[in-house]
Amino acid sequence: MQGLKSQSIKNITFVKDSTRIVLHYDLVSFIKGNTYNVEIFCSTDAGETYNIPLKTVLGDVGPDISIGRDKSLVWDVFKDIGGLAGNVSFKVVAEKNPFKRNYFIAYSGSLEAPFGAQIGMLGGVSPYFGFKMNSDFNAKHVYTYDEKSLIVDYPYNTIYFIYGDEVKKPRWSFTAGVTAQVFNNAFAYLGAGYGKSQLLWEVNEYNYADDQLAEVNWAINNSWSVKGLELEGGLMLPIKDLILTVGTTSNSLRRPTLTFGLGYKLD
Repeated sequence: MQGLKSQSIKNITFVKDSTRIVLHYDLVSFIKGNTYNVEIFCSTDAGETYNIPLKTVLGDVGPDISIGRDKSLVWDVFKDIGGLAGNVSFKVVAEKNPFKRNYFIAYSGSLEAPFGAQIGMLGGVSPYFGFKMNSDFNAKHVYTYDEKSLIVDYPYNTIYFIYGDEVKKPRWSFTAGVTAQVFNNAFAYLGAGYGKSQLLWEVNEYNYADDQLAEVNWAINNSWSVKGLELEGGLMLPIKDLILTVGTTSNSLRRPTLTFGLGYKLD
């Protein structure tokens, strides 16, 4: 017995009775949601040729078969051919149908970057794009802090500073990636892009002459701040037309952060 040399078709077995053959097979794929056009062919010469198409069949055969294990069908042999003799085997041919894709748009954020969105497609392996940011994403700094608790580029000759109580944590990222249906009721997403995560400390500057507050600026803590490769991944859980998302994101492989979202699937 032979089957199509494909990772999608496995475990072809059959049982004969007087007029019918009951055939079983597994149709498997890592990507869920595919459907296939399934055709069955019979050989009576131990698989040298498969020149007998099965026509009078009932069961898991035809144009819209979903993946799964222990698919089965019944072939009424004598309605197609006069008889069946020799070394019999079967070949299952499964041709993947075009994916049915849906657009989606979703809010997507995290505790450190609560404003964001994802937009893309669901179905097969499909693209998406996303961004995240917080209200401080465009905050500027004037000075740089080093490990000795000093500001290395500070003009100490005219003014002095005292750290304030306020901090800012500018955070933003832009990503692109793919979605894929890897469970019956869930899609996975995986993306990469560019992002920035910074820690800014408040710097209150005073005049030496009168100890009056002259200006408030910000110093960046470079030992905490990072920018560069942004990686993210997670799951999308459709509930009718709504989509719940949960995942994680990390900049420069540091401090992974939980992400969450709510979206809508468009027909």
